[in-house]
Amino acid sequence: MAVGGGSAGEGAGVIYLWFDGFSVWSYDDSFVDTVLMRYMWRKVKKFHLDIKEEYYHSNIDSWIHFAIDHQVEEFFLNLNNCGWDNWWEDYTWSPLLNHCSSLTKLCLRGCRFSSSDSISWSSLKSLSIQNVSDDVLQKILMGSPILEHLNLIGCRSVKGIQSRSLRELVIDACWADYPLEISTPCLLSLRVRSAYFCKSIRIIEAPSLVKAELDFGPAKSDCRLLKELLFKLQNATQILFGAWCFQVMLPLKVEDVQDSLLNCKSLTLHVPIREFSFPAIANMLATTPNLEKLVIKFELSAWDASWVYSLNSKSHV
Repeated sequence: MAVGGGSAGEGAGVIYLWFDGFSVWSYDDSFVDTVLMRYMWRKVKKFHLDIKEEYYHSNIDSWIHFAIDHQVEEFFLNLNNCGWDNWWEDYTWSPLLNHCSSLTKLCLRGCRFSSSDSISWSSLKSLSIQNVSDDVLQKILMGSPILEHLNLIGCRSVKGIQSRSLRELVIDACWADYPLEISTPCLLSLRVRSAYFCKSIRIIEAPSLVKAELDFGPAKSDCRLLKELLFKLQNATQILFGAWCFQVMLPLKVEDVQDSLLNCKSLTLHVPIREFSFPAIANMLATTPNLEKLVIKFELSAWDASWVYSLNSKSHV
């Protein structure tokens, strides 16, 4: 069921609201308030608040309070409408949800977080969060004892991820000038995508890891760090290596690759098109003696694209 109302005032933003299969879209805060006031059920299983355009809605906190009062289990708040790398400077995350024991799934986009507030999410199992700082993340991990899925997006200052409950970790488009240390004894899946680490990633503890996707750059070429990563992936059966791993392998000889990924059955390589090298591929294969499936994907960076364009231009001269 969908309800729409209100008139589009100048500079207004559209509000999209979903809860328990009931959806509302509006340009008017008061209309949304009226709809929520007429909601007669005791509980809300899912509450999605998605605000379009750069327009501050003063009633966001009251809408969050509505969700809490109705024992919300899955809460989605999206205030990010200018691209994933931006967030609202006008709205700081309300602490109202910080001690919501009914939450099982939480997704937050486009708001700032206060590092002074404590967090207790005793039932939370899945969290997707954008632009969170290291100190706030540590409070989240400490206050979420059964958290199983964590997705970090666009974070610039996270230094470490330590959790005994995590089963799946996704690090998407994050930056760091220092190694990101991961200590997760029960982690089954690790995905690092479009991330940039000046000093790579250090897996301190992840003995249960079976799926790993390590596609990041442009970390400094460090054979020691790569060998450390390989050692931590001993039990993984599916592995994806990105540009950094390939670049570190380039100058090595097969005999230099001593660590073997005996359990790896499926290997995917993301190879920079201008750095393709059969010896580097051979080095990668030397680490996976029991490999059953190999996928090589060539990547074309912006610099590579201009290089290809120049070659095509010359061929038509």
